[in-house]
Amino acid sequence: MLGYPKFNYHEEVEFKINDEKLVGVIEIIDAYGTFFQQEEVSYDIYVKSNNTLYKHIKESEVEKHNG
Repeated sequence: MLGYPKFNYHEEVEFKINDEKLVGVIEIIDAYGTFFQQEEVSYDIYVKSNNTLYKHIKESEVEKHNG
């Protein structure tokens, strides 16, 4: 829900990019969406394994990492 992020800073989460499941850490929370979409919270997620920051990942595409 906009304004109420489900995940917190530095929380470990998983998400998919091009059918590849990635595990990363929440670095930035866009609680009210982004310029491109204002329907849901989005996150910038840092993936250490490939040293990449994935930007504007919608909350509906993010899951808690259980591992």
